[in-house]
Amino acid sequence: MEAQNLSEPVRERTAAAKTAATRSEQVRRVMSKWLRHLESLVSRSATPSREERGPLPTRRQRRQQGGSDYAPAADARPPVQGSSQERRT
Repeated sequence: MEAQNLSEPVRERTAAAKTAATRSEQVRRVMSKWLRHLESLVSRSATPSREERGPLPTRRQRRQQGGSDYAPAADARPPVQGSSQERRT
């Protein structure tokens, strides 16, 4: 009889622990979704919009500025200054 009396609180505590674990897992999932959402908002606001950047230069404008006919790649570096002889040594 006493064993049954002791096992009931243990079952209740086990059920409460499972409920708490489930809730904390749900909270963790929701918080990670919110974090991703907020990160996307922050990165979007840190990048200037198309209107803020203004129109892209035309090929003629790029050529007049000493650039190529084609738009540079996003990760392109400016060309190294100096003669070709200096670059070889």
